[in-house]
Amino acid sequence: MVLRTTDEERGPNEGGAEEGAPPRRLRASALRPWNVLAIAISAISPTTSVFLVYGSGLGSAGTGVVWAFVIGAVIALAMSLCYAETGSVFPSAGGAYTIVRRALGPVSGGVAGVLFLLLALVSTASILVSSATYLSSLVPGGLPVGWVALGMMVLVTALSLGKIAPASWVAGAMLVLELAVVLVFTGFAFAHASGQNAPFTAPAVAVHDGSAGGVVTGVGAAGLLAAVVPALFAFNGYDWPLYFAEESRGPRRALPRAVVVAALVAVVVEVAAVIAATYAVHDLGTTAADASPLSLIAHQVMGPTGATILLSGVVIAMFDTGLAANLGYARVYYAAARDGMLPGPLSRFFGRVSAGSRVPVAAIAFLFVGNGLLCVFSSLNDLITFTGVVIVTVYLLVAVSALVCRVRDRSLPRAFRMPLWPLPPLLAIAGVVVALTQQHPRDLEIALSVALAALIAYTLCRRRLPGRLDELPHPEAPDASGAAPEVRA
Repeated sequence: MVLRTTDEERGPNEGGAEEGAPPRRLRASALRPWNVLAIAISAISPTTSVFLVYGSGLGSAGTGVVWAFVIGAVIALAMSLCYAETGSVFPSAGGAYTIVRRALGPVSGGVAGVLFLLLALVSTASILVSSATYLSSLVPGGLPVGWVALGMMVLVTALSLGKIAPASWVAGAMLVLELAVVLVFTGFAFAHASGQNAPFTAPAVAVHDGSAGGVVTGVGAAGLLAAVVPALFAFNGYDWPLYFAEESRGPRRALPRAVVVAALVAVVVEVAAVIAATYAVHDLGTTAADASPLSLIAHQVMGPTGATILLSGVVIAMFDTGLAANLGYARVYYAAARDGMLPGPLSRFFGRVSAGSRVPVAAIAFLFVGNGLLCVFSSLNDLITFTGVVIVTVYLLVAVSALVCRVRDRSLPRAFRMPLWPLPPLLAIAGVVVALTQQHPRDLEIALSVALAALIAYTLCRRRLPGRLDELPHPEAPDASGAAPEVRA
């Protein structure tokens, strides 16, 4: 099993290059900082996130879902600082995978890469299935959700295969619409508060006992913590600027700052929407039992026409999130292949870059097949809970990397330094560990089994892996201030 594949070992035209030419790279300087920020906020998608996971949180934590989002927000902000600092030290299309590989070594990096391989095959599918579910609710008689989601995946793939700059413009335009959607919903929900809930002082959950609506009782710490992982899934995506480090122009400090800004936007918008929605709940048991509780709340506070307009915006927002997610995950696959962290045939496959658009075309095709199958054959709730566990496991590796990087690699230049170090990574590690202990055993078993298998495989192949700091040079070398010259393709 050969993991490293050098440029000389590649056959003719492998990696998308012509015979005798070096393998093609991603298109340098295709994006400006605001383009990358738009992709990042689209990947988080406050509208998508709230409408995707609120029902799960309300079911397990009741009105305590507010506290779950507040706790998740603190962890997310701490994690954004970890991503920003370590990402500024190790800028790469691999993002979190590269951070772990270069901070903790190739074996840990391999584990992170495999988790991303798994995550990429379920994340986009979960988002598009949810989008198709909302779209089906708007059509009399409904639609075949799985097949509609597959059709959306076809469109996502088509946009991903084009040049990255136009795709970022599409993501940015849809982002403006979706932010308007979630802010309008938040305003209506606050204006129609029921006065029946006190989520901050007396969080309650509906326990189904066979009666209509069930019995409302207080929610304990375990219930609150169980909803933290779905909340973290809702905030996830603020690290997306890092995955476009090799396709961006401008100072290196712009991307880590975009990570923090994206996290702040997500936290403010999503927490406000969750608080507003929870205060607007009239019957906790009925709302929690509804297949789409936010849709029910929207009908109550905005009326049928307003709710229809709102849910149409939600469908567009979720499609936008699926596009942004696909763009980022494809670049992780490309980076792992380029670094020689995959077996030879896989490295040659995922390392392919198209001649025209200069995007990782093979990785995008693979994502289409994997997510397409899950769109048709998987349950939405299973996808959400499992995806949250895998994301949080990656968070744990990145937070540990942030601690190690600051201590061991303190001499390396960094364009961003987190404030209050070492509090952010320690807070993130503690929050993640506690949240993981409250998750469904099946999800934990699958995620940890995959991580353990990857750990054993990469440990056995350790001598064939690249060194911890081996990496292709970044196209924008920083000066002493952390700034980098603009490099145009």
